[in-house]
Amino acid sequence: MKAPAHLSLGILFLLPASTVLGSKTKKHAEATTTKVSVPMQSSPLGPLFHITLGTPPQSLTVLSDWTWMSLFARSANCVGSYDLAKCIPSGQEYFNEKDSRTFLSTNLSATGWDGTSFLPGYEFAVTYNRDKVCIGDVCDDGVSFQLSDFDLVIDEVVPFGGIFGLSPVFPSENATFYPASYQAYLGGQLGPQVGFHSCAALTSKSTCGGGDMQTVFGGTADREVFDPAEVVRFEVNVGNCLFESSPLNVTPSRHNFWAIEWTGMWIGSDKVELNQETLLTGCADGKPRAVFDEGSEGNGAPIPLNALPGLLHTTNATEFGTGPEASYRLSTVENLDRFPTLTYEFQGKQNYTVSPRFYVSCTNESCTLNIKTWDFYSNGPMAFFGQTFFAALYVILDFESLQVGLAPLKQSLIAS
Repeated sequence: MKAPAHLSLGILFLLPASTVLGSKTKKHAEATTTKVSVPMQSSPLGPLFHITLGTPPQSLTVLSDWTWMSLFARSANCVGSYDLAKCIPSGQEYFNEKDSRTFLSTNLSATGWDGTSFLPGYEFAVTYNRDKVCIGDVCDDGVSFQLSDFDLVIDEVVPFGGIFGLSPVFPSENATFYPASYQAYLGGQLGPQVGFHSCAALTSKSTCGGGDMQTVFGGTADREVFDPAEVVRFEVNVGNCLFESSPLNVTPSRHNFWAIEWTGMWIGSDKVELNQETLLTGCADGKPRAVFDEGSEGNGAPIPLNALPGLLHTTNATEFGTGPEASYRLSTVENLDRFPTLTYEFQGKQNYTVSPRFYVSCTNESCTLNIKTWDFYSNGPMAFFGQTFFAALYVILDFESLQVGLAPLKQSLIAS
C-alpha cells in the first residue's frame, strides 16, 4: 500500500526549516540515548501502532511507512469545507484539530501528489500544521505534520487514521519532509536510529513486546535480539532514475528512499543477470536499487522478471494470473530442501540468503511461492525488499549517517 509515498516538493524547497520548527533545524540538539520500543500489529496494508496527537491527547492508529515522508493525519476537511458527516465515514479514525488547543497552522504551502497508491486517480492533498505528538512517553510539542484536505469524499474505511512516514531526510530537504521521530531527534529527545524486526518467524512475540513486529524509535533492540558486531551498513544511494520507477513516480517527484545498490542475485547456485534490462531504463550505473519497505508493497521475495521462468521450473510451480495479482501455486512441498535458496548481494560487499521456508507459504494444504516479480524494463530498475526478505534480519535506519544496517536475528529466537 503506499504512496510509496515518494515525493519531492518543488517550490517547498525554497522554505527554510526554521520557518516551521524554530530552533529545530538540521543542527540537532545534544545527543541522547533515549529510545522508545513500540509493538506493532500486522494489517493487510502494513504495520499499525498508536501515537497521540494534540492537547488533550487524541489516540490515533497510524500505518508505519518507510516510504512516506512526514506524519499524516486524516481530517474532516474535504471538498473545501470541514464536515464530519460528509468527510469521515462511520468507523473511520481521524484527528479532530478543532478539539486540540495546541493545534497551529503554518506558513508552508498546501500541496498534493498525483499517483499515490493511497488515493489512486486523485490528488493526495494536504496542508501542513503543527501540534503535540507523543510516541510512547516521548512527546514533542511542535511537530510539523500533514493534515488531509482531499478534493473528494472517501467512503471507504481503513484501519488507521494516519500514516507515520519514516523516509530518510536528505540535506536539501526542508521541514515538510521531516518524520515526527526525526523532529524529536533534532530536538534532542530521541537518538537518530530506528530499529525494526518482525516476530513472524520467531518462537514467540516476546522480543516484539507482544506485537507482531517491533519498532524502536531512537535506537535499536537489545543484544538478545541481534549482535551489534554483526551489523553491516550500506550507504543510501538513490541514483538518478529511481524516482521515475513505478510505483515511485508520483507527481511532484521525490527522491528520499531507503535505497541501496542491489549488485547480485543467485537462485540456488545460478547467477541472475540483474543489469540485463536495467540499462534500458536509463539508470546510468546499470545497477538496480533495493528499496526497503516494511509495508504491504514489500511483501514477497523480490524476483526479477527474467529470473521467474527458471524459478518456476525448479520449484515446479504454476503461474496463475498476471502482473501484481499473479500467484505461483505449488503442486507439492513434501521436501522443501529441494527448493533453491534466494541470495541477494548489496553494494558488492555482503550477501543475504532467504531460505525456502520463508518464501513458501502454505494455508489449508495449499502452498504458493511468496514472491513478487519486478520488471525492470517496464517499471524501472528497483524492487521493494520487505518482510519476506528480512524475516530473519534486524533492520536499522540511520537518519544521521543515511545508512541502512542489517544483521541476522539471534538464531536461538528463530522457530525451527
